[in-house]
Amino acid sequence: MTKPAPTPRPRGLGRGLQALISLPADAQSTAQMIAIGQIRPSREQMRRRFPADSMLDLAESIRQYGVLQPVLVRKVEDGYELIAGERRWRAAQQAGLERIPAVVRQEPTEEGDALLLGLIENLQRADLDPIEEARGIQRLIEQFGLTHEEAAMRLGRHRVAVTNSLRLLQASPAVISSTAAGAISAGHAKAIVSLEKHEDQDRALKVVLARRLSVRQTERWVRMYRPARAPRHGGAAVKPPKELEARLQEAVGAPVRITGTARGRITIEFSSRAQLEAIVAKLAG
Repeated sequence: MTKPAPTPRPRGLGRGLQALISLPADAQSTAQMIAIGQIRPSREQMRRRFPADSMLDLAESIRQYGVLQPVLVRKVEDGYELIAGERRWRAAQQAGLERIPAVVRQEPTEEGDALLLGLIENLQRADLDPIEEARGIQRLIEQFGLTHEEAAMRLGRHRVAVTNSLRLLQASPAVISSTAAGAISAGHAKAIVSLEKHEDQDRALKVVLARRLSVRQTERWVRMYRPARAPRHGGAAVKPPKELEARLQEAVGAPVRITGTARGRITIEFSSRAQLEAIVAKLAG
């Protein structure tokens, strides 16, 4: 079995950041040196986690070479508010800089615009985890009253990608937490969330982590999984073949098919000699 490493997913937007934010043609030459203490992070920032290792690397790079890409800010009553570049601003603080190059957006910027621009910046340049990304898109849709199609157009993505991202928020708390922490990839989570009940999703999560299933193996497991049925009133529960299939499949770690009831056949599929030997070892006790 392969380890459930995060699968590569398309990042970034179809258009560059300058096509969506009206920056000057030469942002570097129009940047001002602004005191770091005068800048505050945006309250609309979707990114919540800033991994310490990557921040240390960026701070060390800034110590050696300076801030090569200006941050984008807007003027507010008590200073400036970040629209884009919070990672650079935080790393510059760690590096001990007192001032940072910044492009000041001159035209008035509404709170909703700041949310949109901050989300676009994150999607364009930084790796949000799949849950942060989904929550950011959801907030964008709710605040602007957008459809999935309209949100996809604003972000330069396909509507299906936006819809699939939002579906992650329907997952159980355990699946959401595991996805945000990187224990499973967004591909794993999308397969698991197709199970309707949270208890079934939690069971799938345990199987994926225990067996280190790939995304494709997870999708196959979910397709073959049959939730247990509630017992009928007035008598003991009769386990249907599909439930028995799921139990046996979980036990041997391979697809199982049962035909017949009182008499029939059990078929166990395997795709390699190693998997066959593992199945035999489990059945032999």
